[in-house]
Amino acid sequence: MYLFLFGRDYKLSILEVFSYFKLNNISFSYITSTDTYAIFDFKQKVDFSKIIDDLGGTTRIYKVFYSSNKLSSDFLNFFDKDYSNKFNYGISHKFISQDDLDFLKQSFKEQFKLEKVKGVLKKAKKFKDKKENTIINPNNYFSYSLDKGFEIFFTKVDNKYYLGYAVVCYSPKDIIKKDTLRPEQEKLYSTSFRLIKIMINILGLKKGKRILDPFCGFGNFLIEGLSKGYNVLGIDKEREKVISSKKNLAWAVSYFKYTNDFTVLHGDSSKLNFSVDGVVFEPYMGPFISKLPNFLRAKSIVDSLNKLYSDLFRNLYSNLKPKTRIVCILPELKTYDNQLLKVSDSVFLNNGFDYLDTSKITNQISIENPIFYAAANDSKINRYIYILERK
Repeated sequence: MYLFLFGRDYKLSILEVFSYFKLNNISFSYITSTDTYAIFDFKQKVDFSKIIDDLGGTTRIYKVFYSSNKLSSDFLNFFDKDYSNKFNYGISHKFISQDDLDFLKQSFKEQFKLEKVKGVLKKAKKFKDKKENTIINPNNYFSYSLDKGFEIFFTKVDNKYYLGYAVVCYSPKDIIKKDTLRPEQEKLYSTSFRLIKIMINILGLKKGKRILDPFCGFGNFLIEGLSKGYNVLGIDKEREKVISSKKNLAWAVSYFKYTNDFTVLHGDSSKLNFSVDGVVFEPYMGPFISKLPNFLRAKSIVDSLNKLYSDLFRNLYSNLKPKTRIVCILPELKTYDNQLLKVSDSVFLNNGFDYLDTSKITNQISIENPIFYAAANDSKINRYIYILERK
């Protein structure tokens, strides 16, 4: 068994995992899940290093070496992790009592003393605004390759204990490079590459297919599409953004040695003709809001967005084949008196699209559609991930 530890947005992350398994014909059994992780068993040899690189929402994968309804020191008989005479280790935990945690720590301490090895337990650093951090940050004391020690994950769910050790760690190195080294940047309107990766995985397309971003901006969705082996098409109304997007894509192809094709067009995506196999995007969300608007101002913005999005989906329907999937972000505006104005789902329901039934991705857990995306706390706009399908 293997435990997949998620970052934030676990609903998106677990749906991404199921989509990835289905697309790559990975045979597995679903064991259980919480709002932090999911546990799977696999019926084939699996390359976890590749999986962690391909996924955007999974931060760690652990090999579960012990599962039992009762916690006892015999878990040490199943601990098959190699370690040297001197090493660091950590214990991350979730849904565990202090007594159980103390027992685990003492058991390891006694075992290492018996083996005459020096295992140094490292404590997790606390996150800001949190009293306790029970998930160890990979920047703490071991490298992303876990080559200087190991990490234990300890949890209890459905009255059963699970113990695992990390076999792979997510590394943000490539994302950091895309964020910091691309020649043209506009942080204010930039969708995170981590979220983009999740959204593209949920598209569920085979490599070599062509995907569209109809609001391509500076090309983040297109860069991530290339990185995952797709041909990409970007469209934007603003000529300067098209130029910037082309520069960023040319840089990405040169730097990362991507081999797929990219095209960026200057034009109106609600009017142009194109041929693609999937669509993924975060659209124009309205004017920049420095402070929460009143109801009338918010309604005016939402009304204009409804018109913009309706025109887009009408044209997408004309250009896409039946059953083509769209994964997109649509906004919900907040007002200063705590009212919420959401973009109307009529913009796609009345133009030939419907919500994708997420049971088509997995019928083992229930996941609503759309899925709320937890952006920064000071965000003036709520974001929802919509998974749609052309009728």
